[in-house]
Amino acid sequence: MIAIRGDRLIDGTDGSAIPGGVVLVEGERIVAAGPAEQVPIPSGAEVVDRPGETILPGLVDAHSHCSIVPGLGNQLGQLRQGPVPQVLRSVINLRRDLLSGCTTMRSMGEEHFIDIEMRDAIAAGRMLGPRLLASTRPITSRCGHGSALTFSDGPDEVRRNVRENIRQGADLIKLFATGGVSSERPSALACTLSREEIATAIDEAHRYERPTAVHAHGGPAIRICVECGIDTIEHGALTTAEDLALMAERGVWLIQNRAISHHPDGIEKGDGGNPAIMTKLRRSRENAAANVGLVLASGVRWALGTDSMHGMLWFEAAKAVEFGATARQAILAITHWAAEAIGMADRVGTLEAGKLADIVGVEGDPLADIRCLQHRGLLMQGGRRLDTLSLD
Repeated sequence: MIAIRGDRLIDGTDGSAIPGGVVLVEGERIVAAGPAEQVPIPSGAEVVDRPGETILPGLVDAHSHCSIVPGLGNQLGQLRQGPVPQVLRSVINLRRDLLSGCTTMRSMGEEHFIDIEMRDAIAAGRMLGPRLLASTRPITSRCGHGSALTFSDGPDEVRRNVRENIRQGADLIKLFATGGVSSERPSALACTLSREEIATAIDEAHRYERPTAVHAHGGPAIRICVECGIDTIEHGALTTAEDLALMAERGVWLIQNRAISHHPDGIEKGDGGNPAIMTKLRRSRENAAANVGLVLASGVRWALGTDSMHGMLWFEAAKAVEFGATARQAILAITHWAAEAIGMADRVGTLEAGKLADIVGVEGDPLADIRCLQHRGLLMQGGRRLDTLSLD
C-alpha cells in the first residue's frame, strides 16, 4: 500500500482543501482519502511525502484531439494527412498531456480511426497518454467545419457513418453543426447540418448507447441540437442567455475552451497570416468574458477542455478564473465536473475510495493562485508513478 501526503488535499468532491490530507492507494485503486486524523496510515505502507504540494485528482480534459497541433496551422490540413504523420504527432501530444497531469481525455475527432488505436495502446500499456474516450471520425457535412476525409451528407450517410464509427469501437459520436474559428468558412453562427441529419446522428448513437457531442458555437444549431437530445455542446462561444437556459433545462453540458484562441501558441501562431481566420479569432476573444459571464449566471453545467492545446489544462483553468469563475469552480471543471460531463465520474475525477488512483501534485495552492496548476509534481495514473518521466 502507498500513502501520499502533501501540504493540502483537494479531493474534487466539492473543490475545498483539506490541510495535510492523506490518500491511500493499493494497486490501481484508491482505498481512502481525507484528513490525516480520519485516514490512518497502515503499518508497513510506503509513505510518499510531497512537501509544498497540493494533491488533486488526475486532471480530465473533456475536449481535445490526439493529432492536431494548432500552432502548426491549417488544422483541417493536418487531419487530411495520412495516418503515419498523424500518429507520430499524437504520440508526442498525448505524452505531453499526461506529463502535465492530465490522466483522462476525450478525443473529439480523428481520421483513420487512430484515436481508437491510441486508446487501446494506452489501455494495454504499450504507450503513454491519458486514458482516452474516442469519438473517431466526425459527423460533418461536405462543406462544413471539420470536413477532412469523412463526409456525411443526408440522413443515410449520417446513419452509415455513425454505425461504422460504432462498429470500429467509438465511445461516443461527435458532430460538427456550425462553422469554427480555425477555418475560413462557414460562419460560427451557420447551421451546417439539417435538423434531420442532427436527429439521425443522435438517434443512431443513442440506439447503440453512445453519448453525443456537437461542435456548435451559436445560432440555430444550439437549439436544434438540444431539442434533438444532444448530450454535450462543445465550445458554445456565441451562446445566448436563451440558449443557455434551454441547455440548463434539458441538463446539457457545455464544454468550454479558451487556450486555442488566447494562448500565443494557438490559432494565432498557426494561422495568423489568414485574414478570415484572424477576423473570427478577434471576435471570439472580444466575446469571451461576456460569454463566460452568461454561462456562470445561467446555471448550466460546464467543464473545460484544451481543444488540442496539449498540456495546457492549467491555462484553461486560469482563463476561466480571469473571466469570472472562482478557482474552486475552475478546478472542478478539470476534475469532477469534467469526469461527469464525459460519463466517467464512477472511475475518475475525485479522490474517493474505489476510484482509479489517478493523482497529481502541484506546487503551491491553486485555490490561492490557479496558475500553480502548471507546476506539476507528483503524477500517478492507475496507481503507477510517472513523475520521474520527461518529454525526452
